[in-house]
Amino acid sequence: MGYHTTVPGLPARTLYRIWLMLVAGILMLGSGVAQAQEAVADAQYTDQVAIITGSSHGLGHELATLGAGMGMKLVLVDMRPEESEKLAAQVRNDGGQAMVIEADLADPARRADVIEQAMDAYGRIDFLFNNAGYSYLAKLEQMDLEQAHRLFEVNYWAYADLAQRVIPIMRAQGGGTIVNVSSILGMRPAPAGLGHYAATKHALHGLFQSAAQELAADNIKVFLAAPGGMKTKISQHSTGPMADPESDRAANWEDPAIAARDIFEHMQGDEVVFNPGYVGRQ
Repeated sequence: MGYHTTVPGLPARTLYRIWLMLVAGILMLGSGVAQAQEAVADAQYTDQVAIITGSSHGLGHELATLGAGMGMKLVLVDMRPEESEKLAAQVRNDGGQAMVIEADLADPARRADVIEQAMDAYGRIDFLFNNAGYSYLAKLEQMDLEQAHRLFEVNYWAYADLAQRVIPIMRAQGGGTIVNVSSILGMRPAPAGLGHYAATKHALHGLFQSAAQELAADNIKVFLAAPGGMKTKISQHSTGPMADPESDRAANWEDPAIAARDIFEHMQGDEVVFNPGYVGRQ
């Protein structure tokens, strides 16, 4: 194919090269804008205080890792604190700030301690990530009422209690964010044996969708993040007659780092209920 002149004095080959340079420049500019936007997004988290429950494993650990990378001051809460301690030590070695509180969130007194210690250490609370939870696996006819009550203390009442305690703190500061980690099973029917676990998640949706409306005028954002299955310790930490710690049902599930990134992204918007991870991308 021959070349012809489309601009006086400039052959088509030269024009094509100019066009390629312009496209490359536009792509580079777009990349630079994206990087600048990401830097601005990260900057808004710098020195923000975040409480993250269930921080030793799974999604909580990934949320903490992301938060630390953005300069957040972390309050890591777990009843099995070893991995949280390691993460906090790494954060401090890198020049950040992080503390660990060992707490069984089934105990209301320990929930009060979490808020008090966070305030004593940092003087404010900007983010509450209600993430800790486990599964009690039992059919309804197998239910042990005491165990079912304990499940609700951790998976539901701890969320409600911690949120209630941070509301006046956030209101006095001029705002804040409460993220409640639910499950797709809070939005869909659950398989046999998972009814108690699903019930705690449905309860979270009922409470916090109302709370989002109640707190909007105070600049307190409330979210319900309902991921699908993730690679966590949920099998090993399950209780109840149908629990099998030797069988890791989460082995082939999604990397929780994906859901963690999606949660930070969705916090930029106003959609109260969302599905981070592959469920939300279907």
